[in-house]
Amino acid sequence: MNSRKYNTNPALLLEQGKAIMSSTDESRYLFRVFAVNMVLSGTPASQVGASAGFTKAAVTGWVKTVDEHGFDALRPQRRTGRPSKLSEDQLKEIDAVIQADPRDHDLKVWDGPSLSTYIKTRYGIDIGVRQCQRLFHTLGYSHIRPQPYPKTQGASRIRM
Repeated sequence: MNSRKYNTNPALLLEQGKAIMSSTDESRYLFRVFAVNMVLSGTPASQVGASAGFTKAAVTGWVKTVDEHGFDALRPQRRTGRPSKLSEDQLKEIDAVIQADPRDHDLKVWDGPSLSTYIKTRYGIDIGVRQCQRLFHTLGYSHIRPQPYPKTQGASRIRM
């Protein structure tokens, strides 16, 4: 057991150290390499994982990955997500259409439902309302709608 007297709370230091280990892709990679090296040197995976806040299964998974594919396989992979249903040219055309008057397309305003309908009609691509709202944001538009103000009554109508 460690008998050192700390000036700072050791639990706080441990949390800060964990945050540093997971702050960048490179630091995560280096920590995983270090953890695998500790296991290969004879330290139990459960002890390595417990000291850094990971499970034994995670550490043994890293060891297995290194054994089967080498250390480069521990590098975090970029996840690209689902490809867009709309091409770049279609997005540019949609951007130009949104900047035009919505009445040109028999609409009152451009919003999620109206954009979804327009894309379905124009391109035959079914995109949900929420995704169209995200598309507005991606194209640089904010979610602000014109709001009617209540009519104020003139002073001549107020009787005392």
